[in-house]
Amino acid sequence: MQNTAKTTLASLVEEHLTSLVREAICVQKHAKRARFHLTTENDGIIRRRLHAEDINLALQWRGSEKLYATGTVLPTTNDSKKKVDLNAYLKREMQDRPPSELGLTMHWLAVDGNQPNIMQNPRNEQLLNSAMHRVEDNNDQFEDYQERRQGVQVRKLLPRLLSEELQLYFARITLAIEKGGSTPADRQQQDAALTRLARDAGLQELVPFFVQYLAKQLHFHVSSVGHPEHCRTLIRMARSLLANPHIHLELHLHQLLPAILTTVVAKNLSAKASDNHWALRDDAAQTLRQICDLFGEKYPSLKATVLKTLCEAIGENRPLTTVYGGLIGIACFGPRAVDAFVLPVSIQYWNLWTVKLEKSTELINRCEIQRCQQALLTALSVFLQGTSLQEQAARLPNLPGSNKDTDIDALPHRALEDALGDQLIPLRNEENEYNLCFV
Repeated sequence: MQNTAKTTLASLVEEHLTSLVREAICVQKHAKRARFHLTTENDGIIRRRLHAEDINLALQWRGSEKLYATGTVLPTTNDSKKKVDLNAYLKREMQDRPPSELGLTMHWLAVDGNQPNIMQNPRNEQLLNSAMHRVEDNNDQFEDYQERRQGVQVRKLLPRLLSEELQLYFARITLAIEKGGSTPADRQQQDAALTRLARDAGLQELVPFFVQYLAKQLHFHVSSVGHPEHCRTLIRMARSLLANPHIHLELHLHQLLPAILTTVVAKNLSAKASDNHWALRDDAAQTLRQICDLFGEKYPSLKATVLKTLCEAIGENRPLTTVYGGLIGIACFGPRAVDAFVLPVSIQYWNLWTVKLEKSTELINRCEIQRCQQALLTALSVFLQGTSLQEQAARLPNLPGSNKDTDIDALPHRALEDALGDQLIPLRNEENEYNLCFV
């Protein structure tokens, strides 16, 4: 570099630093945060010391970038001959990282009532550890039932995180459900609560609590052979949640679906023979169909899983109450499901139940057989009324147990008439003298 260039550059740097120091001194005076230090131990002269913040504010006034210094200042000394190792100085400066620039940014605090696991959100390890606990409450029969299932861990919901309005709403709904409908006033209050549950918005935060309440109550009443009418109210509550367009139940189907499916195919739902647990199975089966209609497109394996469970329920060695639930459930999925799973065993089951009904003398057993026969007729009516004559002609003459000598030119439903007899007449979707007359 030429001497003239060095002189010019040095003068410019000196002028720039001098003006910057002057402005920093003004900042220091206006901020009233002057820092004093001794120049030397022998002289005892006190002078003002500039800080990195003063320099940065002065640079900010000029529109220049900040100097991200740590605020440390080398002690002043009069020994001009002392050499300073720049590498050691830089290493010492880089030990303390400069602070991050202050700013404002947006992020998701909660999505559908759940806090995303991102770096902007706080993490509380103690809260996560306390949220996982084992079921050890011996005072609650449902907790005892869950405790017997070894290795089960549940996530504890925290009602205190809800607002007072949502806590009051949850208490009002559950109170109306638990009071039942013994009086007209209670029934009216219960209907109003279920109607609001199907229409109100802003209930997404309560969905985990409602689903847990439903699953807990249904499992308790099924395991302890509880009150079927109360279970029917719980099923109505589930249908209200499914009908609400403002809430999302996708993340809670793994809790809701097993409870409803168990209600359909459970062996015993009532300790008393007079209780109408058949209507409870019908309502639960309709709810299963509603769930599959709502979430079948998002979860393609959902309908297949439900139908697989219902098909296992109509096995040969299953109780009659379980077979009834399986038949009603399959019938709710339309004629295709009946064609695939019910028709192949329809004639065999009908003949078997007819023989048992003639031999049985117990009233409860006869009632269960008649209910199963009625469920089979319901499933066959879904098939006959939902398919064309061409489809019936392709399926019915080839049924196991049917008469192979049936005339091909005859109506296709004649394959069932040998076994069912007159029971088949009201099921056909055609005009004849039987269903046109008034009795």
